[in-house]
Amino acid sequence: MRKMEVIEFHHEFFNDFEFNFHSTHLLYHKNFPHGQQVIFIHYTENPDKTSLEYRLGIRINAVEEIIHKFLPTLSDYSERSITLLQSPEKIGKMIPQRFDIENDSQLAEAIMAAEKFFVLHGFSWLDEMIQPLNLENEFANRIDKEFRTQNFVYTSFRGVTLAKLYKQEDYPILRKMYLEQIQKREMTPFTIASFLHLLNYLDNLEV
Repeated sequence: MRKMEVIEFHHEFFNDFEFNFHSTHLLYHKNFPHGQQVIFIHYTENPDKTSLEYRLGIRINAVEEIIHKFLPTLSDYSERSITLLQSPEKIGKMIPQRFDIENDSQLAEAIMAAEKFFVLHGFSWLDEMIQPLNLENEFANRIDKEFRTQNFVYTSFRGVTLAKLYKQEDYPILRKMYLEQIQKREMTPFTIASFLHLLNYLDNLEV
């Protein structure tokens, strides 16, 4: 019950920036014709520690619809999967990855700090990343390592698909680099085969 109360504390603030609350998935979202911006709030209460965390996410519909043709995912996951999920300290460095909360006063201070972060950095980052080319650059800059919030398989599948859809002039080079990383990391034969099937699909995709 307390978790839902804390999440609901944010309703008015996020609504002011046109983010709606999704009660089933417990997130705030703003839809665009080609994707979605999302904000997750994680409030965890344990006997020894209580914490509050925020995550900012971007979903590009075309990317998610393609990659889940080749990944073993739950039937409805492709409809709600997030292309990139990022923690605040990687964006504006104003707030920590996690707030440790000991009382209601600290909770209120943490929420105020988070709101300031979103106004100064968070919302502008979300607006930048909903542009697929900007998102593609984020992936290309990390081609040899995964994001903290997703494993390298998902990073590679999404990165190469973004390149094909939105940066076609660099696709052949990035395709080779992602494939080299998949092979270098000694992925399972199933993963390698799935990635090769994805590449074959992308190679023949008319954009």
